[in-house]
Amino acid sequence: MFVATFWATVNPEWQNDNYAQIGYRMFLRASEMPGFVALHKLALPVEHEFDELAIAYFDTEEHMTDWYNESSHRAVEALGRREILGSYKIEILQMTRSYTMDSSTFVTDDAAERGADRLAKDPHAAL
Repeated sequence: MFVATFWATVNPEWQNDNYAQIGYRMFLRASEMPGFVALHKLALPVEHEFDELAIAYFDTEEHMTDWYNESSHRAVEALGRREILGSYKIEILQMTRSYTMDSSTFVTDDAAERGADRLAKDPHAAL
């Protein structure tokens, strides 16, 4: 699986419904693409370098490249570079592992359990 992280700072004049609508249209279009798996979008804390983070998952590198080259995505990218974004950073990653609580091979030990007990009682406890 391939993952694209998109870190962005949105210009103040684009922090509105127009930007949200464009993003939603891009999500709908991406979700129609073969190999699209999921998209997560997060607002980042004020003290962070960027305003938001979007994480897109595709089955293969080819599917991700197809999305990159899709015409409506390219148009939005051009508008983003020209007007919407003050800055951005994109990272392309290949996922090497994924598991759930049920499929995890995590094994705890006494020290970890004691630390968990301390945190459960006091989230500020020293570990």
